[in-house]
Amino acid sequence: MLHHVDVHVRDLAATSTLFESLAPLIGYRRRAEEPDFVGFETTDGGRPRIGFLLDPDCRAGSMRLAFSVDSNEQVDASARVVRERAARAIEGPGLNPEYGDGYYAVFFEDADGNKYEIVAGASAARKP
Repeated sequence: MLHHVDVHVRDLAATSTLFESLAPLIGYRRRAEEPDFVGFETTDGGRPRIGFLLDPDCRAGSMRLAFSVDSNEQVDASARVVRERAARAIEGPGLNPEYGDGYYAVFFEDADGNKYEIVAGASAARKP
Protein backbone atom coordinates (compact mmCIF):
# COMPACT_ATOMS: atom_id res chain seq x y z
CA MET A 1 0.00 0.00 0.00
CA LEU A 2 1.26 3.45 -0.85
CA HIS A 3 2.23 5.35 2.32
CA HIS A 4 2.73 8.92 1.01
CA VAL A 5 3.86 11.03 -1.91
CA ASP A 6 5.86 14.25 -1.70
CA VAL A 7 5.63 16.62 -4.66
CA HIS A 8 8.29 19.32 -4.97
CA VAL A 9 6.95 22.68 -6.18
CA ARG A 10 8.31 26.16 -6.75
CA ASP A 11 4.94 27.83 -6.14
CA LEU A 12 3.71 26.33 -2.88
CA ALA A 13 0.94 28.90 -2.43
CA ALA A 14 -0.66 28.22 -5.82
CA THR A 15 -0.45 24.44 -5.51
CA SER A 16 -1.72 24.33 -1.92
CA THR A 17 -4.63 26.63 -2.85
CA LEU A 18 -5.50 24.37 -5.79
CA PHE A 19 -5.43 21.22 -3.66
CA GLU A 20 -7.26 22.85 -0.76
CA SER A 21 -10.13 23.45 -3.21
CA LEU A 22 -9.95 19.94 -4.69
CA ALA A 23 -9.47 18.09 -1.39
CA PRO A 24 -13.14 17.54 -0.45
CA LEU A 25 -13.93 16.38 -3.99
CA ILE A 26 -11.19 13.74 -4.06
CA GLY A 27 -11.51 12.52 -0.46
CA TYR A 28 -8.71 14.52 1.17
CA ARG A 29 -8.33 17.23 3.80
CA ARG A 30 -5.48 19.49 4.88
CA ARG A 31 -3.40 17.83 7.59
CA ALA A 32 -0.37 20.04 8.15
CA GLU A 33 1.08 23.36 7.14
CA GLU A 34 4.55 24.76 7.65
CA PRO A 35 6.37 27.57 5.83
CA ASP A 36 7.83 25.12 3.29
CA PHE A 37 5.29 22.25 3.39
CA VAL A 38 1.55 21.61 3.09
CA GLY A 39 0.24 18.11 3.72
CA PHE A 40 -3.06 16.40 3.00
CA GLU A 41 -4.51 13.11 4.25
CA THR A 42 -7.59 11.12 3.32
CA THR A 43 -10.78 12.25 5.01
CA ASP A 44 -10.71 9.16 7.24
CA GLY A 45 -7.17 10.03 8.37
CA GLY A 46 -5.73 7.20 6.33
CA ARG A 47 -3.24 6.89 3.55
CA PRO A 48 -1.79 7.63 1.17
CA ARG A 49 -0.95 11.12 2.31
CA ILE A 50 0.27 13.74 -0.14
CA GLY A 51 2.63 16.55 0.70
CA PHE A 52 3.77 19.56 -1.26
CA LEU A 53 7.30 20.77 -0.50
CA LEU A 54 8.68 24.16 -1.43
CA ASP A 55 11.70 23.59 -3.65
CA PRO A 56 12.86 26.66 -5.61
CA ASP A 57 15.09 24.47 -7.81
CA CYS A 58 12.57 21.76 -8.71
CA ARG A 59 11.66 20.82 -12.25
CA ALA A 60 8.48 19.00 -13.12
CA GLY A 61 8.92 15.36 -14.00
CA SER A 62 7.07 13.07 -16.34
CA MET A 63 5.06 11.25 -13.67
CA ARG A 64 1.36 11.79 -13.07
CA LEU A 65 -0.58 11.40 -9.82
CA ALA A 66 -4.08 10.06 -10.36
CA PHE A 67 -6.87 10.33 -7.80
CA SER A 68 -9.86 8.00 -8.05
CA VAL A 69 -13.37 9.26 -7.33
CA ASP A 70 -16.73 7.49 -7.36
CA SER A 71 -18.60 9.31 -10.12
CA ASN A 72 -18.36 11.29 -13.34
CA GLU A 73 -20.09 14.14 -11.49
CA GLN A 74 -17.16 14.33 -9.07
CA VAL A 75 -14.77 14.49 -12.03
CA ASP A 76 -16.86 17.30 -13.52
CA ALA A 77 -16.88 19.22 -10.21
CA SER A 78 -13.12 18.75 -9.93
CA ALA A 79 -12.67 20.07 -13.47
CA ARG A 80 -14.58 23.22 -12.55
CA VAL A 81 -12.30 23.77 -9.54
CA VAL A 82 -9.20 23.16 -11.67
CA ARG A 83 -10.36 25.82 -14.13
CA GLU A 84 -11.30 28.28 -11.37
CA ARG A 85 -7.85 27.87 -9.81
CA ALA A 86 -6.12 28.44 -13.15
CA ALA A 87 -4.43 25.07 -13.42
CA ARG A 88 -2.55 24.52 -16.67
CA ALA A 89 -2.82 22.11 -19.60
CA ILE A 90 -6.37 21.05 -18.72
CA GLU A 91 -7.75 18.16 -20.77
CA GLY A 92 -11.30 16.97 -20.27
CA PRO A 93 -13.30 16.02 -18.48
CA GLY A 94 -14.33 13.25 -20.76
CA LEU A 95 -14.24 9.59 -21.65
CA ASN A 96 -10.87 8.07 -22.42
CA PRO A 97 -11.59 4.73 -24.13
CA GLU A 98 -7.88 4.18 -24.76
CA TYR A 99 -7.57 3.53 -20.98
CA GLY A 100 -10.65 1.31 -20.67
CA ASP A 101 -14.41 1.29 -20.95
CA GLY A 102 -16.04 3.99 -18.84
CA TYR A 103 -12.71 5.65 -17.96
CA TYR A 104 -13.80 9.27 -17.35
CA ALA A 105 -11.15 11.78 -16.30
CA VAL A 106 -9.79 15.28 -16.20
CA PHE A 107 -6.04 15.83 -16.64
CA PHE A 108 -4.18 18.97 -15.55
CA GLU A 109 -0.92 20.46 -14.32
CA ASP A 110 -0.14 22.62 -11.30
CA ALA A 111 1.71 25.93 -11.55
CA ASP A 112 5.04 24.08 -11.73
CA GLY A 113 4.01 21.63 -14.45
CA ASN A 114 3.47 18.58 -12.22
CA LYS A 115 0.82 16.34 -13.79
CA TYR A 116 -2.40 15.15 -12.12
CA GLU A 117 -5.55 13.27 -13.02
CA ILE A 118 -8.92 12.79 -11.37
CA VAL A 119 -10.69 9.72 -12.67
CA ALA A 120 -13.91 7.75 -12.28
CA GLY A 121 -14.24 4.26 -13.71
CA ALA A 122 -10.57 3.57 -12.98
CA SER A 123 -11.14 -0.13 -12.33
CA ALA A 124 -10.86 -0.68 -16.07
CA ALA A 125 -7.39 -1.77 -17.09
CA ARG A 126 -5.40 0.14 -19.68
CA LYS A 127 -5.97 -1.34 -23.11
CA PRO A 128 -2.89 -2.52 -24.99
